Amino acid sequence: MTLQQRQSHLIQQINLVKDENILMMLEDELSYHLNNKGAVELSEFDLNELISLADEPDDKDIVSETEYRKATERWRTKL
Repeated sequence: MTLQQRQSHLIQQINLVKDENILMMLEDELSYHLNNKGAVELSEFDLNELISLADEPDDKDIVSETEYRKATERWRTKL
């Protein structure tokens, strides 16, 4: 879809909206993104934390079924 097609499609959709709350929400979102260029500024700490989380191994917090059963055994017994 070209940029012009996308713009035209959005305009058509907006013209069909009859709910003022939806229009206000769209206006707020558009205003926010136009004023902030769609970018979110992160502090150096937050950026480093995100990088650290992204670099963690995918299986860091995964336990095997056997380990899970052993850890939860006392909660699965009948009283």
